[in-house]
Amino acid sequence: MVAFAYTQTAKDVNILLQKTIDLSALKAHYSEEEVSGYTPIILINDENIPDNLILFKFNKRVKLLTPEEIETLSKIYKGNLDSYFQLKIFKLDDSKAEVIGTFRKHNPINIKVVFEKDNGDWKIISSKAG
Repeated sequence: MVAFAYTQTAKDVNILLQKTIDLSALKAHYSEEEVSGYTPIILINDENIPDNLILFKFNKRVKLLTPEEIETLSKIYKGNLDSYFQLKIFKLDDSKAEVIGTFRKHNPINIKVVFEKDNGDWKIISSKAG
């Protein structure tokens, strides 16, 4: 289940998601194909994800794909499509946010990041990936 509270701007959502995919704890989990840009990094885009997100990883734009689009692409794409993030819970209020999700379809890596807004900047208070 993905739950959003749109009390923040699209910019805030973009910043929080970018900080989540950039977690240093995830570095050890990225494959050589992902780092080189050969395998795309994907964020599952469902009705709860804003369509106008612009995220980058390894100097490549993160693909926003629906589960149906991934299914269709997997039939024609010869590479690996296991490299995707799926949010389980995403909560926002004026000064706190929490992102909980997974990275990868097979052998998923659980992710939890707690943010706090300090002087207009989102800071990671705690994070876990693994």
